[in-house]
Amino acid sequence: MLRHGLSTYDFSRIANIAFVRAAGDILHEQGKPLSFSRVSAITGLHRHVVSDIVNSPDASSADPSTNKDYRRNRLSRVLSGWFESPRYTDDEGRPLVLRIDGPEPSFASMVRAFSGDIYPRIILDELIEVGAVRILKDGNVRAVTRRYTTGGAEPAAIQQLGNTTRDVLSTLEHNLGTPPDRRLYDDAVVSVQLDRAALPLFRRLLRQRGAAFLEDIDGWVSEHERPDAPDSVRAGVMVQMFVDVEPEKNEEPSGPRSV
Repeated sequence: MLRHGLSTYDFSRIANIAFVRAAGDILHEQGKPLSFSRVSAITGLHRHVVSDIVNSPDASSADPSTNKDYRRNRLSRVLSGWFESPRYTDDEGRPLVLRIDGPEPSFASMVRAFSGDIYPRIILDELIEVGAVRILKDGNVRAVTRRYTTGGAEPAAIQQLGNTTRDVLSTLEHNLGTPPDRRLYDDAVVSVQLDRAALPLFRRLLRQRGAAFLEDIDGWVSEHERPDAPDSVRAGVMVQMFVDVEPEKNEEPSGPRSV
């Protein structure tokens, strides 16, 4: 999440929305009326938070009544100030080239204005690391991009990641409390000591056989699709390869990373 510029505020907001929606599903399953108080009791969220989420025009967006700068992590706030504040943009709205230290407008004064008590050099080093700013030959600083991210993924790609994760976790959660004869198919082949030199071959094997398998499934699904049927459902299958950590060449192997 940090690699793609998602702040703790953003994550908290998304999690709250997910819990409110899940509480609504549970109350519906139980045949109970949906109310702010019931949802609050189930989720532990304050009634005002639940009301805000339910009544929001777009529950996937952040609370419009909250100052937008508060929602961003500090690095993003610095970049946003650089691109949006009249103090740090020229007459055409472009970010100024700034000296690192000194009175306003400087990079140091901008960090103090938009990031609080973090040392300007820490902010600068991080923004240089992710390619958001560049040091010029004269020692001044130029903004390269207004978005802080080390991943560079487009919003649509991040949404696809979420959709795929939802499908995987929904299957695992369904199988937790379901009798064996009603569980969704879930199986895996895992090696904890696979020869690293075999990974390229493993990739090719899965691309070939996985693609052939999915083509067969796609044909079968096409024959049984009923778009106009009132009881149609969304269903499918995924084939994915995983590797805990795949170090660059000449690097020492390491253990799995924490989420």
